[in-house]
Amino acid sequence: MRISDLIISNNYIGNTNKIKERISLLNKQIVTGKKISRPSDSPVGTSRLMRISDQSGHLDAYKNNIKTSLAFLDETIFAMESIQSEVMNIVGKLTDLQNPINQNNLELYADMIDKSLKIILETANTKSDGKYIFGGTDYSDEPFSISADNQSYQTNTDTSGKINVRFSQSVVQNINLSGLELFGTKISNNGFFDRTAAVGSTTNSSLTIYDKLGNQYSLNTTYQKTADNTYQFTYDILDGTGTTVFSAPPAARELVFNPLNGNLVSVDGSTTNLSFDVNIPANKIQFTMDLKSLSESNSATSVSLSANQPTDIFNTLKQISDSLRNGVVPDSNMIAAVDGFNSRLTSLQSEVGNRINQISTIENVLTQQSFNLQELAQKEDGVDIARALVDLQNQNYLLQVTQKLGSMILPKTLLDYL
Repeated sequence: MRISDLIISNNYIGNTNKIKERISLLNKQIVTGKKISRPSDSPVGTSRLMRISDQSGHLDAYKNNIKTSLAFLDETIFAMESIQSEVMNIVGKLTDLQNPINQNNLELYADMIDKSLKIILETANTKSDGKYIFGGTDYSDEPFSISADNQSYQTNTDTSGKINVRFSQSVVQNINLSGLELFGTKISNNGFFDRTAAVGSTTNSSLTIYDKLGNQYSLNTTYQKTADNTYQFTYDILDGTGTTVFSAPPAARELVFNPLNGNLVSVDGSTTNLSFDVNIPANKIQFTMDLKSLSESNSATSVSLSANQPTDIFNTLKQISDSLRNGVVPDSNMIAAVDGFNSRLTSLQSEVGNRINQISTIENVLTQQSFNLQELAQKEDGVDIARALVDLQNQNYLLQVTQKLGSMILPKTLLDYL
């Protein structure tokens, strides 16, 4: 086969162009630090990089959720510490008042308690990122305030809501401490019903409750079995004279239990909200009725009521202050109520601290996952600069050699053919 000068020339030009293209590509990779500038550079690599980028985007969103949530929880801890500091000051003042020597100026102690109460109220209405820390999921108004007649403190919004945040594809964490848990009065319905009891049988329980001024009332509840695993729940509230101030039969609620494990399944058809608020403004009564601790079993029925606190800390302190201004030293029940709130506050601080630790652990896991994805992306698209420089040097040398050989092999002119 005859190899013509044209073939030699074309091969020379083609090889030279390939070397120049390789040099240009190496220069570009060294400058940008990337192997893939467009999908055609590596379709498979591009596909892998897109998957890695998608996963990184999700991780960045989760890490941003964690950053915001930890800031929210830090604000919560700070607010709780501030509240506890004021409560401890009040406990100290109440202890001082047990000494008759310090009972000569009760008005002064009332002023100090009012000052602490004002700070506690302001702290309870603290915001973080536009959300009331203890306001649940209702951000429309301050959750706590004093009434228009300045006689009591009231809850303005539903403070029971849970703020749930997603930290991974499978992890959703509650980040807030609801105002109900810390400040509200929660009446828990505890115990179980005998699932073998006849339809129509009833169970009653009662509890002494208090309005925001400290007046006593009786809360009476009735549970009537209307079908298998189904009960009608009603309640009424009586004042000290036995007069009914509120009756719930017109708004009776249906409780349905799981026939297999006996757990409460729904209240009035809702499977997510197993509690409801009771608010009687005329009598300054406000509390939450919590039913989630009720169940069914094969044992004899045993149901009771319990309250996390007689009344909220705001009105407890208001009653103490009013008593002092009337020349009356707070009784042991009031002091016990303040001590009880302080103990619950300490317990809830530990709970919030545990949430911070859990979220921080998740953050560490996500950080490691992000690092792993960065390594994968670097292997797929990153350039080994030292290797690329050596390769570039080799290609430049090869180009020089090719050009030198070309000048020796292809120097022919028309005179060579004459």
